[in-house]
Amino acid sequence: MINRFFKKKPKQLSKVEYWKKWEFFELVDDLHKAEKLLAEFNGGYSNRFNSAEDFHAHLVDYIDDIEYGNRIDISDLWIWFAPTCDWDDLVGMDGLELGNRIFERVGKWKKYNVKE
Repeated sequence: MINRFFKKKPKQLSKVEYWKKWEFFELVDDLHKAEKLLAEFNGGYSNRFNSAEDFHAHLVDYIDDIEYGNRIDISDLWIWFAPTCDWDDLVGMDGLELGNRIFERVGKWKKYNVKE
């Protein structure tokens, strides 16, 4: 009965274990692929960006912020890469699979890491 009062706390994940669990490294790799693909596009328009070049500049800054620890909230990526949103508007079918993969990874993170 006394064991109920002294239950072990669940093991906390290390930062690296946490990143692996949520596929952080894979997400960053895919973001770099997206940045390279987006660099090949000119013009266009989406709800949030005036052109592919504008989106590209924002994405480069965003990736830098993530990699250097200046950004922990990646919710904007969920919006940018959602089906029929900015990524699809500016890249189209050329980046469909990559965009969906990024959206799914960010979606998992967003779903399970909601601040209460």
